[in-house]
Amino acid sequence: MRTIFLVSIIAWFSAIAASGQASASDKLYLQLEGADGVTIMSLSKDIIDMVDMVVDDNESKQVTGPLEKIKMMICNEDEGKEAINAVINTFEKRPFAEVEDEDNDERVFIIRKGRKIKECHIVGDKGEGLILLSFYGDFKIEDIDELVDKAEEIN
Repeated sequence: MRTIFLVSIIAWFSAIAASGQASASDKLYLQLEGADGVTIMSLSKDIIDMVDMVVDDNESKQVTGPLEKIKMMICNEDEGKEAINAVINTFEKRPFAEVEDEDNDERVFIIRKGRKIKECHIVGDKGEGLILLSFYGDFKIEDIDELVDKAEEIN
């Protein structure tokens, strides 16, 4: 009986710990999945690695090397106003830090762990809606400019 009780307690704490591991950005994507006016796309590490093998450009390899996951969200201005507000509100809070870049119209938010950047989120608002590009991995500061430049090409 005592063993069953201990196993139950351990399983309960493990479930709580596992549910708390999703980052704020992952929770945002889950919250807005299927919402009106919102389109979400995700690329896994396997797809990114496949693209990395196909591309011969050294610049692209430098950017895609540390990537673990890429997500993109497009929010239509007319139907997705609540989603747009949720995106902005999420990234203006901790643990995100905004990176100031005078050369770009996009807003860039990061999560750092030591000298590495674990998440980079680029929010573009062109007046017709909002585009959010999220990059997950282990980046250096130098990689952020390359990611922003790639995001501008998409916009």
